[in-house]
Amino acid sequence: MRLTVDLRFNGPALACTEDEQVLTLVELAGTVREPRRLRALLRGRDLEEVCVLRDERPLNGVQAGALALATLSSASRFEVRSAGNSTAGGHAAMRTRAATALAIGMPAELARSTRWLARARRVSATPFSLPARPARDLRRVSYLRAEPSLRWLGAQVGGAATHTTGVINGLSDAGLEVSVFAPERPEGVHGANCECVPPRHIVQLVHWLTLVGHTQRLVSAASEVPADLVYQRYALGSYAGLELARRLDVPLVLEFNGSEIWTERHWGTGRLAFVRTLAALERRNLLDASLIVVVSQPLKDQLLEMGIEPVRVLVNPNGVDLQQLTALRARPPAHWRSRAKLPQAPTVGFVGTFRLWHGVKLLPELIESVAAHRDDARWLLIGDGPLHGEVAAEIERRGLSERVWLTGVVAHAHAVELLACCEVCVSPHVPNPDGTPFFGSPTKLFEYMGLGRAIVASDLEQIGEVLQDGRTALLTVPGDVPAAAAAVVNLLDDEAQRLRFGAAALAEVTARYSWDAHVGRILAALE
Repeated sequence: MRLTVDLRFNGPALACTEDEQVLTLVELAGTVREPRRLRALLRGRDLEEVCVLRDERPLNGVQAGALALATLSSASRFEVRSAGNSTAGGHAAMRTRAATALAIGMPAELARSTRWLARARRVSATPFSLPARPARDLRRVSYLRAEPSLRWLGAQVGGAATHTTGVINGLSDAGLEVSVFAPERPEGVHGANCECVPPRHIVQLVHWLTLVGHTQRLVSAASEVPADLVYQRYALGSYAGLELARRLDVPLVLEFNGSEIWTERHWGTGRLAFVRTLAALERRNLLDASLIVVVSQPLKDQLLEMGIEPVRVLVNPNGVDLQQLTALRARPPAHWRSRAKLPQAPTVGFVGTFRLWHGVKLLPELIESVAAHRDDARWLLIGDGPLHGEVAAEIERRGLSERVWLTGVVAHAHAVELLACCEVCVSPHVPNPDGTPFFGSPTKLFEYMGLGRAIVASDLEQIGEVLQDGRTALLTVPGDVPAAAAAVVNLLDDEAQRLRFGAAALAEVTARYSWDAHVGRILAALE
């Protein structure tokens, strides 16, 4: 058997062969808390080879520790691979290599983390006095993405990637000169100058400190380019937008999609180191940005409760690239199913990250309930995430696997092509677990509308504001699976109704929710 240990940051998911087991860094770290499982993994009698995948960057302390752990296995062959290099050897050579990496990597990570934590504390206590409006005609914009990568499981997918591309293209289409500074070029961008600024170091003992450390590198690159405005999508631990705007003496537009501290507490591990410092840094970003763009009214309400002035907060829902979808709207679902070599059956689609708030745990029951009335219906579930395995297992347990295609992560362009194969698209979002208002603006919603497809969605906060029940969609009470199933069956049974809803949804999204309209509202708020 071969054990592959993937230490890469945000690398693509690996497919296992029959005689191979793949562990990510997070998964390997999890086994440390289960000594018996770890011993069985590393000392199994059939283990013959260990392959470690790494980045080109120097190993940080956690990665070096994982490498050292892997070399304790009973395998007779070891190999370490990176993009441009491969090293093979036996026990002694690899253990020496791992010990050296750990002796260098762990002290370096601790030292960097200490310096960057002190910097975060200084920054969070220091006001940034930024102009409220551009001092001259707005011609040049610097757009920042501060995260270590724009990719998730190796691909630029999800609402964040779509939003980034939409806003950049919207700014360019408005006649502005846009310079983008990001770890890699955002896919689908046209008309903007892009400079790739990846982080030199990634720390993992306190992961958000990576963005504190990366801020200076990002700002140094961006400060060489003149700008009349800085735009940053807020990222946990970053203050790059504040710093760049201060250096250039220009306003900062901060795109804020919700507190990532709240998200980590309720939808993540729940563990955040130095959370008081992190909260102070998040608050500093919000207090000092010239304009904060949020996607929903509940987010604005949260900011007002923090004392942010209402005039500095713009509610601006997500949007869609209508031109990108023109060809997909021009032909019916059967045409696109034929192109994709899918069965010619009425098809229901879902796209999104397999996380709790997307309502993915309801999908198996929903599929089963629809099948009871429409045995011919098939489903396309597009995406991946922490709950993907659980949802897939439940679909199999209910005997529904032949009705469902779980695609995993696919490129955005391919995802919308697959959605075009569907007669009906669903958005079964559920309320926040702590009872607070749902603050999302689901990108999938606008893409469903832009495709002119019939929609079944939860009547939940902004979803119920963007969609009108009985005119542009069928809305159901969040979590009410029988009602959602009845709505799906209703639409599958009535082609005329599907076409009427799809046309009304397309008209609505064209009038109000293109990315050009989204950017237009931001520019108007800066006048």
